[in-house]
Amino acid sequence: MDSEVSPNFAELIGAFTGDGWISKGNNGFTLVISGNPKNEREYYKRIRFLFKRVFSVNAVPRDFFYWGTFGVLVCKKLVIKQFIEQGFPIGKKSLTVKVPAQIENNPKLFPHFLRGLFDTDGCIYFKKSYNKNASVWQKTVRHRPVVSFTSMSKELIDSVFKMNKNLELNFRMEKPAMPRYSTGFAYRVVLEGKKSVKRFFRIIKPKNQKHVNKFKAWLKQGFN
Repeated sequence: MDSEVSPNFAELIGAFTGDGWISKGNNGFTLVISGNPKNEREYYKRIRFLFKRVFSVNAVPRDFFYWGTFGVLVCKKLVIKQFIEQGFPIGKKSLTVKVPAQIENNPKLFPHFLRGLFDTDGCIYFKKSYNKNASVWQKTVRHRPVVSFTSMSKELIDSVFKMNKNLELNFRMEKPAMPRYSTGFAYRVVLEGKKSVKRFFRIIKPKNQKHVNKFKAWLKQGFN
């Protein structure tokens, strides 16, 4: 088991930050990271690999039919202790989750943490051009790539913005929005443009095929 926050552990922490939680039941604590069973089954092989490398634990991906998700569940006390020591709470964390200090103070770990977070909770999509000087083609075809991170935790998004800035990735902070069916604000940072998004993929190197396939399909269309 890695004694400190290694690059692999930083990536795993990023994934947990995006789609994980710790709960306490009658039989002790459990740690879960899970996502969409429709398009993320392949990605959870990566999560299994990270648990094996960092903790020597075989976290076999499985369906969680109760939640309608697919992912991994870990009950090992030493593993859960490591996540708790990084500052993660037991129970709900969406409003208060933040980047662990050992990662926030080590720029070498920024790409690894951001990879895990983007793979589980980030987004890439494509938009038309709305500039009045844009061509008819630019106004009708979704050719412009956009990468974004969104969270209910302002502290997390502030840190994500600073980490990307350190990596010279020119994200912009958007005005907080109140999502439907929510009691809090959603905070969001966005990166737009062909060169910027291509650079993001070179530096962060996402591993979730749902993102990678979208990016590759965009490249094949020749919009770049």
